[in-house]
Amino acid sequence: MEFIEIGLKLFVFIIGISLFFALVGFLVKKYLSNFFVKIFSSIKNIFKKKD
Repeated sequence: MEFIEIGLKLFVFIIGISLFFALVGFLVKKYLSNFFVKIFSSIKNIFKKKD
C-alpha cells in the first residue's frame, strides 16, 4: 500500500509541475513575445540610424 501512495503522490506532483510549466510557458509567450518584438524593432532602428 505504501508503494501505491508514493506512486500517487509522485503522479500528482508531476501533473502539478507540468501544469505550472504550461502556465508559465503560456504567460511567457503572451508577454515576452511583445517584449522581444519591441527589442528587435529598437535594435533594427539603431542599426538603421548608423547607416
